[in-house]
Amino acid sequence: MDILERQTDSIRGELNGAITGVAVANDNTFNLNPALNVRRAPSSRRQVDVQANIAILTELVKQTELAKVTLRRETPLIQVIDQPILPLGKEHFGKLKGIILGGILFGFLTILYLIFKRIFKML
Repeated sequence: MDILERQTDSIRGELNGAITGVAVANDNTFNLNPALNVRRAPSSRRQVDVQANIAILTELVKQTELAKVTLRRETPLIQVIDQPILPLGKEHFGKLKGIILGGILFGFLTILYLIFKRIFKML
């Protein structure tokens, strides 16, 4: 695909150069004596170059488009967005944190229960 695109760009540059060459050759042969056909030869050569480059460029553009279609057809539809990093890191203090927080919460709730129990006994 990259090779075809590079060739297409190269031929496109050559075609632009050949078109400019035809214009320069035509400018050089403007108001030329019709008997001097030798001076018109560079213009004719440049026109042949332009026609050849147009044919080559047309074929390369076709090939490039076919290659793009083939590449799209062969490319899988599923795209991996983010790959996991394995193995996942272990939490060393996960259980210890749970035990400590659970103990604090249990103690707090126990104290609240005892306070409310004493208040309701007084009433």
